[in-house]
Amino acid sequence: MRPPYESYQRAQLGALLLAVVLAVVGLFQLEHQWIILLMFYVLAASFALEGMVEMKRQQKVNAIIQLVRAVILLFFTTILYF
Repeated sequence: MRPPYESYQRAQLGALLLAVVLAVVGLFQLEHQWIILLMFYVLAASFALEGMVEMKRQQKVNAIIQLVRAVILLFFTTILYF
C-alpha cells in the first residue's frame, strides 16, 4: 500500500528538478531575469509541498517551518525582483 503523501513527494521532486533546470538555463540566459524569478517561485512551491508532506505525517512543527520558508522566499523574491 502506498503512503498517502506519495503524490506530494513526487510533485516536490518534480519541482526541485524544474528549479535546477531553470537555474541552469538562467545562468546562460542572464538577459531573461524572469527565468530566475520563476526558479525561485518553483523552489518556494517545493518548500510548500514539503510542508504538506510533513502535515500528512503529523509533523506539525516541521510543516510550519517549511511553509514559513516558502512564504519568506516568495515574499523576498518578489520584493527583490520588483
